[in-house]
Amino acid sequence: MGFRQTFLIVALATASFAQDISAKADQFVSAFVKQNRFSGVVLVANHGKPIFEKAYGMANYEWGVPNTMDTRFRLGSVTKQFTAAAILKLEEMGKLKVSDKACDHLPACPEIWKSVTIHQLLTHTSGIHSFTDVPGYTKVKAFPSRYDAQVKLVWEMKLDFDPGTRFQYSNTGYIILGKIIDKAGGMPWEDFLRKEIFLPAGMNNTMHDSHSDLILKRAAGYRSNGGPPVNASYIDMRIPGAAGALISTAGDLHKWDRALASGKVITEASMNRMWTVDKSDYAYGWVVQKQDGKTIQGHSGGVDGFSTQLSRIAEDGLLIVVLSNFEDGQTSEIRRGLSQIAMGKDAELPNQQTEVQLETALLDEYVGSYELSPTFILVVTRDGTQLITQATGQGKLPIYAEAKDLFFPKLIPATIQFVREDGKVASLILKQGGREMKAKKTQ
Repeated sequence: MGFRQTFLIVALATASFAQDISAKADQFVSAFVKQNRFSGVVLVANHGKPIFEKAYGMANYEWGVPNTMDTRFRLGSVTKQFTAAAILKLEEMGKLKVSDKACDHLPACPEIWKSVTIHQLLTHTSGIHSFTDVPGYTKVKAFPSRYDAQVKLVWEMKLDFDPGTRFQYSNTGYIILGKIIDKAGGMPWEDFLRKEIFLPAGMNNTMHDSHSDLILKRAAGYRSNGGPPVNASYIDMRIPGAAGALISTAGDLHKWDRALASGKVITEASMNRMWTVDKSDYAYGWVVQKQDGKTIQGHSGGVDGFSTQLSRIAEDGLLIVVLSNFEDGQTSEIRRGLSQIAMGKDAELPNQQTEVQLETALLDEYVGSYELSPTFILVVTRDGTQLITQATGQGKLPIYAEAKDLFFPKLIPATIQFVREDGKVASLILKQGGREMKAKKTQ
């Protein structure tokens, strides 16, 4: 009797906790939906059991088809963790070693790549430039290619640094890993993933996206900029390949989490290696960070029309999945807020940021270079009545005035507060992801 009573009390307490989480999580996510800043699905699981899952917005806005928990979304770079797992699986099978030279498993290589290892491709420490950062990429992305066009863009380029000495995110590295899986696995990388990862994990809704195949319950992709959604630009999904071409559901990503926890797809030793950081918090297809004493394992994804987040908080057994068919969906901010709510904390609801117009003479006062770190500079320029920011190694991002000296980008959740000394702009404070980063104006 005593055991049964205790079990009942625990069960009721767990149910009450889940209900409280659900109410707060729904209120939090709904605030982004009301501001046209999110469309998609979210899932929160605690020790393998979903405690909140809900779909928001439309899978197809032109037809008025709602998103559901079965809707399939492009994963973008969340794909990379599956590519990394496939490499580790091949190592378990004796087909390769991550210490191997990558060129030993490729049909051809430029001489300058000959020292690059598979490990360095996995950890973004190879020095091979990312093909998505090359100006010619916009002309390539609409045409089908499984490897050649992407690699051709950087084939004759010098390495950005000596292999193994630095971290620099490179989609090219994971395209190359896909080619290595093709050869070592004896089949296209996506087929190897299906056979060795997806089927054992029960992930029947995860696959390589395709414009020719009929794929049930696949969401269309959009941009919103905080307003009515518009269709996203086109990309042939063979282009992102093993760096970002998978589609999946929140439920399948929950199965992936459970498969990792149970050792269904790779061994515990391989899993531990997959989460071992090399440089800049990056491991094998995962970002692994320590925050407030917690180990957070995750990755974000972004590809035309879609943005995604998958995050595991190891100590608390939490899984957070956020999949959006807005490429500017605020998935990072939503993931962070859901994590706080799941841990019994309050998450701040998003403010409605309203754009105001400033005189061009005032805008010119903000133009300049701002040093966030010795190797990370934020450059602010003006194009007509629009301020544009560009951080080191990143693309251009427009920012909009909310008030004098206060700006925000519409594509990411952040604010930029310009700080004056003696009436002149001397520095800025970038607020993003719960952090404040100060940068002195250098010119």
